[in-house]
Amino acid sequence: WAAVALLLCLWLLPQASDAQAAPRDYSISPPPVSYSPDGAIATVRFTVTNQGGDAREDSLIVITENQSGRVEVSETLPALAAGQARDFAIQLPLADFPAGDVFFRIEAGIDEFELADSPIARDNAQLFRINKAAASEADRAPAEGSSASERPRYDLYIPIVNLGLNFRDDGIELNDRRVSGNELLSGLAILAVALVGLWLLSLILRLIFRKPPRFEPWQPPYAMNSWHDPNSAQGRRQSWQYHAQTSSLSAPTAPDQVTVIKRLLDKAGVNLGGWRVTAMRTEQYDVYGRINRTETVMPRKLVSQLNRVLRRAAGADDTELSAALNKTARRLCKQALAPIEKQNLLLPIALDIRFEGLSDETLIQFELYQYRAGDWRLLDQWQPELGAGGERVAEQFTFTLTGKQSGESKKDYQDRLRGDVTQLLTGLARQHRVDDGAPPGKAERDSEPLSADDSLWERPPNDDETERNPLPNRQTTDQS
Repeated sequence: WAAVALLLCLWLLPQASDAQAAPRDYSISPPPVSYSPDGAIATVRFTVTNQGGDAREDSLIVITENQSGRVEVSETLPALAAGQARDFAIQLPLADFPAGDVFFRIEAGIDEFELADSPIARDNAQLFRINKAAASEADRAPAEGSSASERPRYDLYIPIVNLGLNFRDDGIELNDRRVSGNELLSGLAILAVALVGLWLLSLILRLIFRKPPRFEPWQPPYAMNSWHDPNSAQGRRQSWQYHAQTSSLSAPTAPDQVTVIKRLLDKAGVNLGGWRVTAMRTEQYDVYGRINRTETVMPRKLVSQLNRVLRRAAGADDTELSAALNKTARRLCKQALAPIEKQNLLLPIALDIRFEGLSDETLIQFELYQYRAGDWRLLDQWQPELGAGGERVAEQFTFTLTGKQSGESKKDYQDRLRGDVTQLLTGLARQHRVDDGAPPGKAERDSEPLSADDSLWERPPNDDETERNPLPNRQTTDQS
């Protein structure tokens, strides 16, 4: 009997331990609801946790409409061990739901182990709400906020390229990917090589497709007709035409000095009206004479800048013109002095400005002056006979810029040169009328231009007023 009793106790011991084991106790977390971007599907997310003993059998997850009790979803809940938790996401199509609020009840693990409405099953059910009408608006705002909140924090974030940088002691992180120092140096080297390659490619393309500024060879457009008598008015006018360099009168150097200028006008008589600058250059010969010439052709951007100022010169005074042309003069002097060597700064610089105008809209006018009684007096004015006809007429002004003077520093020379260029460009842009003649002066206001048939062309010198014959004949043209 003792042996039988021992065997019986050994058999009843496991049954007693099972009977005393703790029961399972499922708990469900409050379920948040999210919506798809199109508002057609609602997703319910929740977590089921076993707060009791190990579960032996599977159970069910049931979602029912709270008011009608209609079952919408029924899924299997696998057996969970003690302390184990599991996440679930169940989708509910919204097509058949009304537009207002609809309340649902979700239950997990309510069966014969956890009876409905029992104390142990109180946390096995949760309520949640779905609103079909507000699904799209209610879901997008949290989605955008969640994306911003879920974005990892970076030391430096560039939103345009979605690039985040975190700096660490042993390297950096690019979008949470660790990059070592060697990898970083290799990437920077590759980037530098790529940038240099792009720069070289841009230079090649510019050399191929972008034409450099040019200063085309130029011949005066007016003809030299040999059938005119050299001693006639037309013959002497032809001889003077090739001595005109600009439209400005220089300071006189001797009594009774004679000089000739040329004006570029339109049909209404406006100075530079209808004309535009097409090119500019500076020239200088070395100290040994005309052996080595330093030529600088100004870039097209500088030419365009000067044209813009000249177009607006009609409505501006001298002060406004000087301020606008000072920038142009600064850039022009910088370009002109760049290739000149130090020992050649003493030499003068020739500034050539090429103009172009339509032959039907523009004209060239020459004016002959003589310095008398302390002022320039207008002796004659005429329009040249143009050579081969064409749609456009080209003309050129040549100015002489004084070189570096004795005792003048390089900086003072640069400032003076910029002021000289500003002054001559301002004088070039001043507006005049044909009937105004020369710049206002007492002598020319009291005189009229001589005509081609005037007797003064052949008048002998007067004893009371010393007058020299200002117009050279053909034999003295080269010496003049």
